[in-house]
Amino acid sequence: MTLSAVTDRLLDTLAAYPGTEDAASLTLPPEAYTDPGLYEIEKETIFKHEWLLIGRANDIPDPGDWFTFQVLDEPLLIVRGADGEIRALSNICRHRYMPIALDEKGSAKRFVCAYHGWVYGTDGRLVAAPLMEGSLAFEKESCKLPEHRLEVWQGFIFVNLDDNTPPLAPQLHEADAMLENYRTDELITGFAYDTIWEGNWKLATENGMEFYHHMGLHAATLEADLPARQARMDEAPASGRFTHSRCFYSEAARNQSEGFGNAARPGCSFAEHERNSAYAIGLFPNISLAMSTATNNWLSFIPIGPERTRVIGGFVVAPEMAADTKVMEGSNELVYAVNEEDGQATWRLQQVMRSAKAAPGPLNVREGTCAQFYKYLGRTLAADRAPGLQAAE
Repeated sequence: MTLSAVTDRLLDTLAAYPGTEDAASLTLPPEAYTDPGLYEIEKETIFKHEWLLIGRANDIPDPGDWFTFQVLDEPLLIVRGADGEIRALSNICRHRYMPIALDEKGSAKRFVCAYHGWVYGTDGRLVAAPLMEGSLAFEKESCKLPEHRLEVWQGFIFVNLDDNTPPLAPQLHEADAMLENYRTDELITGFAYDTIWEGNWKLATENGMEFYHHMGLHAATLEADLPARQARMDEAPASGRFTHSRCFYSEAARNQSEGFGNAARPGCSFAEHERNSAYAIGLFPNISLAMSTATNNWLSFIPIGPERTRVIGGFVVAPEMAADTKVMEGSNELVYAVNEEDGQATWRLQQVMRSAKAAPGPLNVREGTCAQFYKYLGRTLAADRAPGLQAAE
């Protein structure tokens, strides 16, 4: 692959991040958010090989429940089979390419292609193909829908387009330990989020990793309860698979009689620092999990171009909280307001990235999460540019 001078220079810059202390890191160069060449490398190196979060298992609770999803050029049909297993099937008929499921979600015992009526089971096997007698090429058994790899971790559905990538769960054993008390797999979806942000996926991802911007961007929504000054970095995990930090509640927030901040959960036991703070995990490459004792606001940033990102997510809550209409209405309003602020910020950031005066700036110590994200990018995209540099296993 022939690289442009800009792409080549960006890869050299990325290769330097793993050897740079977090406190000495600068932001990525502006070209990192606009360069088509780097975006193509990201698609080939990251998004065709990494585990990507696309939904929650409890959103398709019953056999036959399904939803569709697109990752790069791959249309997926995510379905819970009659055996209870969730599968990621290729959403392309094995006859003449028509997408099988045309809607966003539904429930069905079988899938019928709208083009010629081929019928598939929820396990992807071809059930019927009308009027195919006489075809010398037709073999029913060979017309099963291909499957992509899928894992459920902490109640989240992950898919991977690479058949040879290592399993997800062992890579996140450190995160499992951090989330043990939160029992994330028990949470249910209060409401979902699916929109387009007009900006590079890395801008959106960085924004979801740090609390420092509360004092500016979220001054009217989050700063009073989660002041930026009370954000603290947690030690980077040895695996390099994620980054994490906490923001401790203000005194007023801790004393609230109701709300989603430090709400109690029957049957759950939390350490004092867990009760008194919001916890954020940034799973590489593109996932934000922001949680309290009773909630988890998750976002996954799926690139659909160098300067456009599909943002999916949900506000998942303890079942007893989901039944409280007043609390859920207030939470819905707040989360949507915060997400809209973040989306607008991503768009505004993208608008200035081609300025001749745009240049990398110093990170705040509360933004060490971003520095660790840059390290991940360096290990993953520029492993051949520095001796001993390789992606974390």
